[in-house]
Amino acid sequence: MRKISTTRMLVIVGLYSLFANFAHPITPTVIQNLGLHDYMFGVAFAAMSLTNFLFSPFWGKLSTRYGSAKVASFCFVGYGIGQFMFMVATTEFTIVLARLVSGLFTGGVMVNQLIYLMENSPLDKRAQNLAYNATIMAVVSAFGFLVGGYLGDISIELAFMAQVIGLVAVGFINWLALADKEAESVEPFAEIIKQSNPFKVVVDAKHLINSFLIVFFIVTITTSFASTCYEQCFNYFIKDQYNFPPSYNGLLKAVVGFITLAANSTICMWLLRKTDIKKSLVYVLVVCFAMMVSIVLVQDMFTFIVINVVFFGFNAVYLPLIQAVLAEISKKDSGVLVGLFNSMRSLGMVLGSLFAGFIYAVGPRMSFVSAAIAFAIAIVAAYINYRQSKRTEIDLS
Repeated sequence: MRKISTTRMLVIVGLYSLFANFAHPITPTVIQNLGLHDYMFGVAFAAMSLTNFLFSPFWGKLSTRYGSAKVASFCFVGYGIGQFMFMVATTEFTIVLARLVSGLFTGGVMVNQLIYLMENSPLDKRAQNLAYNATIMAVVSAFGFLVGGYLGDISIELAFMAQVIGLVAVGFINWLALADKEAESVEPFAEIIKQSNPFKVVVDAKHLINSFLIVFFIVTITTSFASTCYEQCFNYFIKDQYNFPPSYNGLLKAVVGFITLAANSTICMWLLRKTDIKKSLVYVLVVCFAMMVSIVLVQDMFTFIVINVVFFGFNAVYLPLIQAVLAEISKKDSGVLVGLFNSMRSLGMVLGSLFAGFIYAVGPRMSFVSAAIAFAIAIVAAYINYRQSKRTEIDLS
């Protein structure tokens, strides 16, 4: 039954994206029901992103010994355990602990799914499969929000239990359905741990790091910061300011799902096939910046919601483009570079969610202002990357 198949992996990406998002629309309600500080919405997500960042290189290295499909299967179950801990948590400390556990394993899922797709796709199909991966995650995540929101209206515990059972089940499906290539490494487990220090990984990868990659990772961090800062604030903002129930958050995300599907299946695929990806990324980030400025300035609730829904669609387009650039420059050492890439994204998530949580106390819209500034920095860095690529051929093979 097991076989190497990028199609099967993309189906599992969809299942993962569905169940992984059941808890997001109910998290603001959990925080308010427990009477916790407002900043906890940012701190909780930052905790998950922190262990994602710290352990992404470890999961990437582990895949070379055991296979990316096997490692992902294990991480699905671990993520489910972390979410069960989140469900039973009642204090700020236990919530942070639960999110640390979830982040530890969700990093393993994300890294190994990317590695699997990159290692098992023909070179001419890599960018396309990564675009499919990002599109599926964005679209199905929106419907995960929708289902989780309605389950949360019925019962917070019901939404959590559905998520836990779903994640564990996907782990078993992943184990039964996907085969790995023959292991590349037989390094002892202790040596893998030693080599997986996220900061040591950067040093060890110095033979890969060049000026292009440095700027590319600046784009990765700043866009991740901007999106996380915005999304974490938005989820809490509509609950705190407009008193939306979890299902409304889910409905908004479902609308976003349709917009994302339309944008990624038309605009994004056209950009990937017909344009210079690095140049197109600059333009997409300019649109994201302009939309974020509009979100900061508009005051009417209906207009605010409409602009946000449209922004979500454009926000989903830039990730496939960034991943396509990654695919271009990682013809070899894909495990190392994907681990680094995921660490940089996770670092942006840590900083963005923490910043969003604490800046919310200064002003509910300050997170949106901060996201706009981060997108502006990303535009400059992406333009530098484009100019670098025109001056010299970028090749890490």
